[in-house]
Amino acid sequence: TNYSYDAENLKIQEEVNSLMRLGQHFDDQLKLASVELGDFSDDDLALLDKCAQYYSLLHIHDINLNYLRDFYCAKKRECIENRQTTVQQRVELQRILSSIEEATRDVVMLERFNAAAEERLIPDIVVMQRNAQQLATKQALLDRQKTLKIPKDFSIESVIEKVDSLEQR
Repeated sequence: TNYSYDAENLKIQEEVNSLMRLGQHFDDQLKLASVELGDFSDDDLALLDKCAQYYSLLHIHDINLNYLRDFYCAKKRECIENRQTTVQQRVELQRILSSIEEATRDVVMLERFNAAAEERLIPDIVVMQRNAQQLATKQALLDRQKTLKIPKDFSIESVIEKVDSLEQR
């Protein structure tokens, strides 16, 4: 039992030494990046603590700054793309709003035209009555013309000349 106790102590001692070396390695990595823990806000430190917990749970023992830079670049690109999309959507929205305004003006103009046309519109029954009246008048005139006896030697030109000469007097 003493042997197992010593073996377990040795294992714990090796793990403590390994963790101390890992802590020193991380401190060195931070110094290489010119980062001091005092530079971070409380929120940033909480995030770093959470990150360290994940590293511990996943047994990751090396911080590679390239991964951090890649992550930063990806996030920055995503942010730029989101801004670009937002600007494009604003432009598209403005175009759509302008089209709606133009269509609204056209609708108002067409409604005014329609109202004016409806005011001038003569109902079908009135048109039919007028046509019937005109046809009746035409037929009456044709009937009167048939009964009118015009002499064969009648000259309309001579009648016009007589009217003109009477007007001149």
